Amino acid sequence: MALFGDLQDHALGDLLKVLAVQTGTLYFHEAYQGRTLELILTRGQLRALYLDGFPVMEGERARDILRELGAQGRGAFEFQRREHAPGTLTFYDLPLSGMLDTDAAVAPEHLPHADTRFGTVPGSPPVPAPLAGTWAVLRPALHTGASAAELSRQVGWSEDDVRAALHRLRSAGLVAPLRAAAVPGPVAAVSAAPVPAVSAPLVQRLLGALRRLGGGARA
Repeated sequence: MALFGDLQDHALGDLLKVLAVQTGTLYFHEAYQGRTLELILTRGQLRALYLDGFPVMEGERARDILRELGAQGRGAFEFQRREHAPGTLTFYDLPLSGMLDTDAAVAPEHLPHADTRFGTVPGSPPVPAPLAGTWAVLRPALHTGASAAELSRQVGWSEDDVRAALHRLRSAGLVAPLRAAAVPGPVAAVSAAPVPAVSAPLVQRLLGALRRLGGGARA
């Protein structure tokens, strides 16, 4: 079975309902930021998503891409019904029925630590429509870097809500963890005393050890 259409005529949510028990590959041709999507479906479960041929490894990132596509409301699609060859790579097992649910829970172990500081990503992609409100609230503080604990105090959200928001913003490529700045320590005084000469026997032993490690011929 082949199914063709455009999201201008068929809402993405309705399309996913039609495919809720199907196995095959769903293509969106240059529909997401001018890029092509390829979805691997098995009996209504999303098993893999490729963006211009490159796999999207995180399930939450796949959700965000489809949410943005649904909010966009345009893009040609094609579904090819077929069984996947043995050994086809899969990365997750997500039900299509809840793919566009913006309130889908994220497993606690996938949420960032409350003290991990995040900052905005230069040249980040457009903000997905479902994240626009969250981005508007958190972006001013994230521009200079902030953790979930700090953001919670600034915006009045619970830490868990902020952690979930940071997870989604990170999956959308809008924020990234900041490396801890190196803490400068005391500068050790540099001794002006002359460096003692290395004895010739020591040099010979070192050279011999290097030759043995490198497989060189023994002297």
